[in-house]
Amino acid sequence: MRIINLKHFLRSQIYLILVIISGNYIFSGCKYITLENQSSSLTEIKLAVLNVYSTGLIVAADRSNEIDPSVNCFAQAGLKPIIIKRSKGPEVVDALLGNSAEVGTLAVTPQALQAVQGNQLVAFSTIQTTDKDIKVIGHRSAGIKSGSSLKGKRVGYVGGTYGEIFLSRYLAKHELKKSDVSLVTSSPAQLRDLFVSNSLDALVLWEPFIQDILDNPATKKDNIFIDVDRSIYIGKINLLARPEFIQNKPKEAEKLVRALLCGEQLIQKYPDKARQSIEKWLDRKPNTLTNIFDKSTFKVDLNKAELLSDLKEESKWALESVFSGKGNIPKDFTPFVNDSIMKAASSERVRVK
Repeated sequence: MRIINLKHFLRSQIYLILVIISGNYIFSGCKYITLENQSSSLTEIKLAVLNVYSTGLIVAADRSNEIDPSVNCFAQAGLKPIIIKRSKGPEVVDALLGNSAEVGTLAVTPQALQAVQGNQLVAFSTIQTTDKDIKVIGHRSAGIKSGSSLKGKRVGYVGGTYGEIFLSRYLAKHELKKSDVSLVTSSPAQLRDLFVSNSLDALVLWEPFIQDILDNPATKKDNIFIDVDRSIYIGKINLLARPEFIQNKPKEAEKLVRALLCGEQLIQKYPDKARQSIEKWLDRKPNTLTNIFDKSTFKVDLNKAELLSDLKEESKWALESVFSGKGNIPKDFTPFVNDSIMKAASSERVRVK
C-alpha cells in the first residue's frame, strides 16, 4: 500500500493549480495579443458618408457587434473604417476631391455634375435603391395642393444633389420652369427648419427629414401636401472613389464591399436591430425610421449598364440646366463605372447588360 505524503501531495496540487492558472493566463494573454495584433494589422479606410439612413449598410457593418455579438464585419474583412459624416452630396464630393476621404457614398447626380466639370469619380458598387425616398412637401395653407400649384411659391431644394434633378423633372412634368418659382437652396436640416417655421412654402427633400417635419409638434398634418412621384427618379446610393484609389488599392475596395455584404446579411436577418442601430448612429429617437426603413432595398450590387445610362442622361441634364452649356460631356463614360471590384467580391451581383 502506497503511503502518500500529505505535505508533498498538497504542494503538487497547488503547483498544478498554479500551472493551470498560469497556462490560462498565458493563453488568454496570447489571445489578447493576437486580437491586438489583428487590430493593428487592419487597414484603415476613410469613408465620407451621407448622414442619413441610406448609409444603412455601412452602419450595419460598422456596428455589427451591436446587432450580432458574434460578427464584426469590418474586422473580418481586414479593415478599420474611419467614418466621416457629411450632410449632403457636395460635401462628400469635396472630401473625395480634397483627399480627406478615399471612398464616399453618393447618388448619381453629384457624380454627373462632376463629370461635366471634368472631374472623374468612379462608382464601383450600389448599396441602396429606392423610389420612395425623395418627396415634394408643401403647406396647403400656402395654396399648394398639386404639383402645378408650386407656381409663384417659395420652394427649397438641396443643390448639387439628386434633389436638384428631381425638382427639375417635377417642374417640367407639371409644365413649370425654374423661373416660375422662387428657389432657395440650403442644407437638408436648414430647409426642414425653414419649412416648419413657414419661411418656405414647399420643399423637395428626402427621408428622414420629411419624417422629421411630420413628427414635429408644430406641424399640422392636415395642412401638409406630400407627393411621392415614383415615375420621376429612382434613387441609388453608390460607393465612389477617385480613379487612383481604384487603381492603387483594389484590394481595400474589395474588402469594403465584402464588409458591406456582411452588413447586408445582418439587415436581412435582424431588420429591427439594424434599424435601431442606425437610429442611434443618426442620434434619432427610437422607431423614427420604422415607416421608411422597410421601403428601401439595402443590397450590394452593380448594374453597370444602368449606371452608365443614368450618368449619360444626368450629364446632359446638368450641362443644360445647371451649367447653361458651359462644360463638357465625356465622350466615354465607361471609366466612370468600374465592375472589377464587385466581380472580385461577388461576381453574381454584377450585371453588365
